[in-house]
Amino acid sequence: MRHYKKYVKKTLDAVKRISPYEPFLYLPICDRHGIIQGYLRPITKEYRYAIPDCAALFAGWRNENSHMSPARFEATAESTEKWLNGIIAREDRVLFLIVAADGARVGHIGFSSFDCRRRSCEIDAVIRGVKIGYPGMMTFALNTLIRWGLGKLKLRQVRLRVLSDNTRAIAFYRRNGFDPSGDIPLYRAFNSQGESWSESKAKRHQRAEKHYMQMKLDIKKWKRQNDTVSI
Repeated sequence: MRHYKKYVKKTLDAVKRISPYEPFLYLPICDRHGIIQGYLRPITKEYRYAIPDCAALFAGWRNENSHMSPARFEATAESTEKWLNGIIAREDRVLFLIVAADGARVGHIGFSSFDCRRRSCEIDAVIRGVKIGYPGMMTFALNTLIRWGLGKLKLRQVRLRVLSDNTRAIAFYRRNGFDPSGDIPLYRAFNSQGESWSESKAKRHQRAEKHYMQMKLDIKKWKRQNDTVSI
């Protein structure tokens, strides 16, 4: 487990270019016929210079898709930059910008919360920012990330969590090989910054007001669905 943890850190550090001497990694996004539709561009340590409007762009996408998170807040470029810096600093997290073949920035997607004992992690921060055009792009991007995770990161499990009332997202993940595997209750709390949600009760008899549905990738089914592109 210790060796795998070091391997994950080394791999993600290289992808995020913690050292400026690391080469850029771009993962080609292919459709089911192997035709390139775009690429995944990692958010690297120098993103503020490489993608000057990154924080503002992501903040806008976050505000347009606020229903995907239990917490309601107004994202700003400043708060999003802090969030991105946290992703760069974490050893078990990586985020990719989804870029179409014509250069349009369509959304973002990433990995988080590695469990090195099980060799598993979560699909994280999935947002489609551009709503019009690029049919199938989120499916292709998801498959690219999974393919890279199974191959390069040697994952044995891929998980995710989604709000249980987000039926559209749940249907999307079902179509792409994920099955429900559990339920996580969420409890509301209030602090100086406003409303927040936690998996722990703030009061002894508090009832959960929201839930995450946990989902797990059926790897064999996923491979059957995507057997035209090797992993």
